[in-house]
Amino acid sequence: MDKIKFYLWLPIFAVLAFGSVSFAQGIDREALKAELRQELKAELKQELMQEVKAEILKEAKISAQKATQEAKVNFKEEIRSEIMEETKVDLSTQVSKILEESPLLSPFKGVTLSGFVDTNYFYNLRLHGDEGSRENALSPLNFIGENENNSLTLESFTLFLDKQVTDENPVGWQMHTYFGEKAKRITFLGEQSTAASGDATGTNDVDRNDVFTVSAANVSWKAPVAGKDITFTFGKLYTWIGLELVENTGNPNYQHGILYNNAIPFTHTGISADVSSFLPSDKLTLKLYGVNGWDSFIDNNSSKSIGWYISYEPTDKFFISLAGIHGAEGWDNEDAGAGLTRGAGIPGDVGRRDSNNGLTQMFDVVATWQTPHAPLTLMFNFDWGTAEDAALEDVDKDGDALDGTDTILNSTAHWWGVAAYALYDFTDWFQGVVRYEYFDDTDGVRFFDQSIWETTITTNIKMRENLWFRPEYRHNEYSTGFATAFDKAAGGDGRRDTDSEDIIGIGIEYVF
Repeated sequence: MDKIKFYLWLPIFAVLAFGSVSFAQGIDREALKAELRQELKAELKQELMQEVKAEILKEAKISAQKATQEAKVNFKEEIRSEIMEETKVDLSTQVSKILEESPLLSPFKGVTLSGFVDTNYFYNLRLHGDEGSRENALSPLNFIGENENNSLTLESFTLFLDKQVTDENPVGWQMHTYFGEKAKRITFLGEQSTAASGDATGTNDVDRNDVFTVSAANVSWKAPVAGKDITFTFGKLYTWIGLELVENTGNPNYQHGILYNNAIPFTHTGISADVSSFLPSDKLTLKLYGVNGWDSFIDNNSSKSIGWYISYEPTDKFFISLAGIHGAEGWDNEDAGAGLTRGAGIPGDVGRRDSNNGLTQMFDVVATWQTPHAPLTLMFNFDWGTAEDAALEDVDKDGDALDGTDTILNSTAHWWGVAAYALYDFTDWFQGVVRYEYFDDTDGVRFFDQSIWETTITTNIKMRENLWFRPEYRHNEYSTGFATAFDKAAGGDGRRDTDSEDIIGIGIEYVF
């Protein structure tokens, strides 16, 4: 009976065993599927990560290449400047070492060498480019430079040597040289230069057409005085009068204005004293001068001129200065020559010669202001001058150049002028400048006997580091028409018998 029971249970045990095995196999398959899924997911994830990583690396590489290119374009000039500065430092260190070790060259330690090459081309529309030699000079204006018409011109090649005065080195010096057209017209009275002039007291050195000149050469000494310092400078100096400089590279416009060309002196020979340390603020500057006169490296009379300069610069955005010069520089009209007559009928030759008569003096105001609109800077210049016994009168009222029919009056003459500038920096390499000037010389003391105004428009373009292109347009207007040997009355075509002119051109400068 028991056996029978056992056999009866066998099918049940078999079913249970089979079910257990099947259940276990089911569990194993699910686990295997899950495991396979995880492995597949990991593989796919790895592949996907590799793809994403490759894509990111590709984009990063492209971005890096693009950034590198942009950096090369945007910072090329900056990097070049940094390299140049590093090179200058290295060279300066080497030069300083050589200078220190050389007893012959040691005086040149601390000296900076700089300069520029300045070329231009100008075309006077009044003349249609004809007769190219010094045609701008046939205007009533005096052009100390930018003087050639329809001619490629070397305006200046300059070398500047400067040793600044410092607390450690209280003695310095300066020598500036010019070669080219500008050199012909920035040093005037010297030793007799032309036998034809017959004037042994000094002549106008412009007649010599020297293409080389030393525009400034002087020695400075920072001397302790009463617990302060006074810097004395002896020798040939640039004038302290006016806004514009002799070098075109330092001016807002390329061509010099009427005031610089015609209203003020260019250079002086004498002594200056910077007494600014005695003033209550370092924002103030005061300099005093004692010189031979105007534009003279000799003294053509026994009188001297005194001058002064004071400036105030409260911030780096505003500056104002007031300057003057005073001296009996001899408006001697007693020499025979030009056929001009004084009021009493005495023959005379107008001009500064060797007389101690005729007090000549002038005042000068300069101001600059960088406006709240940062790209815009405004500049202003005012000049007023007077000379005793120098007024001229066009007696015959013919409006022409002064001749024997005209009279030099025994009265004080005046001249004055004003200039205004607007400078706008469109970018760090492109600047626009407009200048307007008015000059009154109706007393004839500056030899024009009329009033003149001009407008000049300049674009200053920085092509490369230290290389500037300066296209320019200028319009001159005269209150009295002027003529030359080519006017209608002389059988010419009348192109120069006019009261205005327009000049276009470009100056190209490299500064080093």
